[in-house]
Amino acid sequence: MPNAEQTPQSSFLYFTGQGSDKVYQVHLRPKDDGWVVDYGNGRRGGTLSTGTKTSSPVAYEAALKIYDKVVKEKTSKGYTPDQSGALYTSTDLAGRMSGELPQLPTLILEEQAARYFDDPGWGLQEKADGENRILLIEGEAVRGTNRRGLFVDIPQAWIGVADAPAGRTVVAGEHVGDAFMAFDLLELGGQDLRGAPFIERFGHLRKIAELVSWMSVLELELTAEGKRRRAAELLAAHGEGYVLKALDAPFSAGRSSTSLKFKFNQSATCEVIRVNAQRSVAVGLRDEAGAMVDLGNVTVPPNEALPAVGALVEVRYLYRYAGGKFEQPVYKGQRPDMTPADAVLSQVTRIKDRSAVLDDEAA
Repeated sequence: MPNAEQTPQSSFLYFTGQGSDKVYQVHLRPKDDGWVVDYGNGRRGGTLSTGTKTSSPVAYEAALKIYDKVVKEKTSKGYTPDQSGALYTSTDLAGRMSGELPQLPTLILEEQAARYFDDPGWGLQEKADGENRILLIEGEAVRGTNRRGLFVDIPQAWIGVADAPAGRTVVAGEHVGDAFMAFDLLELGGQDLRGAPFIERFGHLRKIAELVSWMSVLELELTAEGKRRRAAELLAAHGEGYVLKALDAPFSAGRSSTSLKFKFNQSATCEVIRVNAQRSVAVGLRDEAGAMVDLGNVTVPPNEALPAVGALVEVRYLYRYAGGKFEQPVYKGQRPDMTPADAVLSQVTRIKDRSAVLDDEAA
């Protein structure tokens, strides 16, 4: 039996280009009294050819070395974990502090959001379903950071900005797939705009985005009619939600009262507390006393690597039963940009009483 430190691993790698669209899967998993490394490869969407790198089970340490070697060989040949097949930069700065921290919107309920639609001092933007990203642009050099302020690798397609202004430009946005969706501008050509009103920063953002082919802007609705219409469109399109921005507010890092988010579906950053046999994991959150609360199992899709115990993952759910589990949980992926301190029960605000739900269903 594997111990807690010997966990199964999987990598799903993709390659596009030169007329190819290929996938390569490699799995480290237990078998009998040891471990094996199996693989599958072929055209994306087609039947994969499968095989093994270990003719018989070996010790975990030996299998892990084989697994890491296979992943390294494939990535060196242009394969990438991104499903688009887009290549990523590889920088020695990855994992180091950048000095840049994002502004984090405060979660509000639907009944709280309604009053901001009629307030001309607030605008509305789509809440993109990606990872918070701040980009530092200096000439041809582009570096990315995550919500913890750490440098991260970014798609190679983001490197190089035509007609970039001299000096440093700092843009805040969301990394969604291989796209960058911008929503704020912090510096422009060496000029610090953090103290300027958001509506002014947004005007400059539109102009700089016109110079960058790989950047799009999350449009800002200003009228009551426009805000209601956009919110309805996002709901109909099964969007993540929307963010309400105070138009006269300066930028400030950290949790903000001038940036508010409403999400159509609730989600939480959870800790994996158990890996099950049938490609599912049990997830939990810590309560105010630090005790782990089991929120139930969630299935991991076949195109996602199976996370290890202790990993942080994002789980979308309909609601939580009071004192119970998530209802209709959906696995959204791992969250390397979060810390264990984020995996707390206070994230969960959509709670239903089980007896009330049964009464509704019986009515």
